[in-house]
Amino acid sequence: MRIAIYSTMSGQPWGGSEELWSRTAHALLARRHYVSVNVKHCRQLAPALVNLRKAGADVHRRRGLPLGRTLRRALKAVGLARQPSLKWLKRCRPDFALVSIGLHLDDLSITQTCRSLGIPYALLLQAASPYAFVDPRNFDPYRAAWAGAAKCFFVSDQNRQVVETDLALDLSDGQIIDNPFQVSPAAQPAWPTDGKTWKLACIARIHFPSKGQDLLLRVLRLPKWRARPIQASLFGADGGSLRQVQELITLHSQHKQVVIRGFAKNVEDVWREHHALVLPSRYEGNPLAMIEAMICGRVPIVTDVGRASELIDDNVAGFVAPAATVELLDDALERAWQRRHEWQAMGQLAAATIRQRHSLQPAEDFADRLLAAATGQQQQAPNLARAAA
Repeated sequence: MRIAIYSTMSGQPWGGSEELWSRTAHALLARRHYVSVNVKHCRQLAPALVNLRKAGADVHRRRGLPLGRTLRRALKAVGLARQPSLKWLKRCRPDFALVSIGLHLDDLSITQTCRSLGIPYALLLQAASPYAFVDPRNFDPYRAAWAGAAKCFFVSDQNRQVVETDLALDLSDGQIIDNPFQVSPAAQPAWPTDGKTWKLACIARIHFPSKGQDLLLRVLRLPKWRARPIQASLFGADGGSLRQVQELITLHSQHKQVVIRGFAKNVEDVWREHHALVLPSRYEGNPLAMIEAMICGRVPIVTDVGRASELIDDNVAGFVAPAATVELLDDALERAWQRRHEWQAMGQLAAATIRQRHSLQPAEDFADRLLAAATGQQQQAPNLARAAA
């Protein structure tokens, strides 16, 4: 079968939202299916894309039009520039296409091209923010994109509800799928030997609007936290808020409380040095950092976003703040602090729980679902893409 995969990611060369589709592509290639992927052009090809190309995938890097936003809108208004990646789709002639969406407001005009060529497609959403709403001018195109999909996949039901509400569209038949992770399914990193300071790891790109590190800094500035032997390490690339973090740490003299550690190449090594995860996100899909922490036997202290409440039993195998506010995050951290001597045992329970509730081979499982969707479309109607080519 011929599968096309289009990633809407445009802000960074690579990110957590790209892990599922790229690993699924490997699973499809291993089963001898043809795979062509379409990603935004960057100066240097991401290592994961290099590996995909070596595995046999056709990797296409699209370039945006060198035009201003006003001119692009004008072209669309008169009917031009409405079929992005048309040449790519005609060249790879897919039986089925997957559009991987980083955030629910990403550009989905590729779906219009698919519909014009008669190519059935599925949408895979990695994150949806309840604080960001579709522009009224794009309401109908977005609805058409989702309504025209053969299958809609979400990494959390909370995300499905956000899109459903934003577009006033019934997406109740959307399927919830699991995300891959960067640690061994059998990971059991040793418990940290440092008994003087309780160390929290916040593993997420440094981006206040989504990951909420600003909330963590504000909580740790409270007098009671300043007086306690606790330290938070921020792991992650700069998502746009690194300068603010640096300046806030200096402004409020939090150098001993908060340490910026940069991108973590080996997550298991992080958990050999840290006792618990803190993730103060304002919105998520199904964060890899949370899954990895639980697999590694570490207590998650998180906000109730994405699938947190589905995967974590509050006050049993972790601590969940009902919403991303200073007061509620402080409450969750306080509950965790009062039981800090139980963290190791709670982490072991978290490890057992996540292995029961989450797939340990998500890419292979998603490949099965994608092929099932594609096969179902082939049985319903002949592929019009080949005729269009």
